Amino acid sequence: MRNVLLLCTVLFAASLGAQTGPLTEGGLKKQTRFIEAKQEALLGKTTEAIGLFTTLAEEEPENDAIQFELGRLHFAAGATPEAIDHLRKAYATRPNEVYAAFLAELYEASGRHREGAELFTELIRMNPGNEDYYLEKAAFLVRAQDLKGAVATYNELEKRIGTNAELSRRKHALYLGQGDQKRAEKELLDLVAARPEVLEYQHLLAGYYASQGETDKARKVYQNILAAQPADVRAQLALQDAAGPATVTDSDGQLLELLGRSDIDIDLKIGKLLPLVQEVARTQDAGLGQRAMGLATELRRVHPDEAKAAALQGDLYFHTGQYTAAAEAYRATLALDDTVYPVWEQLLAALYLDNQITALRKYAEEALDIYPNRPAIYVHYALGEVLRADFAAADALLRQAQLMVSGQPEANAALATLQEAIAGLEAGDTSAKLNLAQLPGGSDGPLGKLWAAGDRLSALSAAAASAGTNALLLEKLGDAQAAAGDKAAAARSYASARAAGSKSGNLSQKLSRVGS
Repeated sequence: MRNVLLLCTVLFAASLGAQTGPLTEGGLKKQTRFIEAKQEALLGKTTEAIGLFTTLAEEEPENDAIQFELGRLHFAAGATPEAIDHLRKAYATRPNEVYAAFLAELYEASGRHREGAELFTELIRMNPGNEDYYLEKAAFLVRAQDLKGAVATYNELEKRIGTNAELSRRKHALYLGQGDQKRAEKELLDLVAARPEVLEYQHLLAGYYASQGETDKARKVYQNILAAQPADVRAQLALQDAAGPATVTDSDGQLLELLGRSDIDIDLKIGKLLPLVQEVARTQDAGLGQRAMGLATELRRVHPDEAKAAALQGDLYFHTGQYTAAAEAYRATLALDDTVYPVWEQLLAALYLDNQITALRKYAEEALDIYPNRPAIYVHYALGEVLRADFAAADALLRQAQLMVSGQPEANAALATLQEAIAGLEAGDTSAKLNLAQLPGGSDGPLGKLWAAGDRLSALSAAAASAGTNALLLEKLGDAQAAAGDKAAAARSYASARAAGSKSGNLSQKLSRVGS
């Protein structure tokens, strides 16, 4: 995404310089208005920028740069279908790799995998020599669970470049996913026949036979390897261990076996798991979540370097209320690939719900560097500031979020409730009737619990059991303990709040009053 936005700037500059003849007064005004709209976008004023670019698009519907900007802004505002519409117009007007790359990203983000495959079909027609187009098309088809189409795409590429180890691996994995053992075997046999001197290919074939329980065939291949390379330790060890794979007998046995195969495409596996993950998210069913977690754990074991596997496991932890584990899985995801926005948002939500407020602020700041036009990041960053009692910083961040959602009534209502809750906590007055369901995390979230607790010692004590680095909660607990006459407990709570990074201007005085 960051590369796409950089290239967008290059394209726009090119479009300005591509004009022929002298620049008219009308043309200069349009360029000025374009720049003004771009400035609004860079300032994070997404709604205002969309309005300005929409007016320009009505005047120049064939201007691809304007359509591209509208697509980018709608995507930043979370309106992916509208973003796709504008990107399709931009691409139709001026086909190029930048627009195609962004459009493909949008198709993938919205699950419109069939349209993504069609895009790359067109790109292949335009440039049949670009190997990456074939691979991207096949990847979209796999995500669409069109395995036959994906294999056909790999075959089309193979006709152009000849037998290729990576293509054979991919087709082999897809055939296995379909349960077509004969074709899966043939792919590896053809690969070995084409390059018999490459022993790694023979290891692939032998490993496949072993996984299928065909120990005699596996043994013969390992013997061939040792005939060519007597010192091959892997083949030596394999011949010493003729035991077949363990038998899985539980109700998810076949799926677990599929997930455990390292030679099967990960997108195919995720496609099999997604319905179960979505059902867990919908029902919050603990038993279903435990079942899905076992499968997701196996997926991640087999694909430890795949961000998708870590993210899927993080989603299951999140939807079953295991926020500490969810945050760890999302952090692992970002360590592998930090370009997928929804993972950032899920990480921030998990950190907030888990009262990891110091980490919440850290990752929110990092996220803003990459996605400066996402209101959800400003909201989470503001929550981090609120929960360390820096109300001024929180207010500034929420004002930025308000500018971005000015045309969205529901989002505006939720922000208004959030601001009212924060103002009440700052003033020490939580007597107003608020719709706590509109707060981030609802009434069970850190902010909702704080508001509902008011100054009740029992409720604050219960919430503080998992306070983490929620400095505001610890300070409020100290206030309640001091009011109840327990100065020693209050001193401990205030000290914990200070250690958690509290920015409260009254904390030092409160510590002095309780004798610390």
